[in-house]
Amino acid sequence: MDHISKSDLHKFGLTVGLAFVLLGTLSWARGHDLAPRVLWTLGALLVLPGLLAPTLLRPVQRVWMAAAGVLGYVNTRVILGAFFYLILTPIALLLRLVRDPLTRSLDPSLQSCWVKRTPQPVSREQYERQF
Repeated sequence: MDHISKSDLHKFGLTVGLAFVLLGTLSWARGHDLAPRVLWTLGALLVLPGLLAPTLLRPVQRVWMAAAGVLGYVNTRVILGAFFYLILTPIALLLRLVRDPLTRSLDPSLQSCWVKRTPQPVSREQYERQF
């Protein structure tokens, strides 16, 4: 995104700045000393330009969004990988143990593997809307 509007920079300064102020307040309520001061300072450095001169926040917003893009890329791979290996893989293994959806196992009592199907009536609509 090459062009960032003043209103977007204004929203960015207020949103992220107020988030830092809120985190600083929570840290202060937990009895910390240095962290609230740092967070409040960062919040003020974002809120004040966001209100008075939003265009000053353009480089900060670009760096912030680049970092967010990297975090999003990494988190997506971690979360989807964990979901696949921790949820989908055990389900697939369990289903393979308890059922045979393609009836691949041979029944020795049968003379043939052929499955007899009853013919279905064919209509013109079936050919027009096949799926």
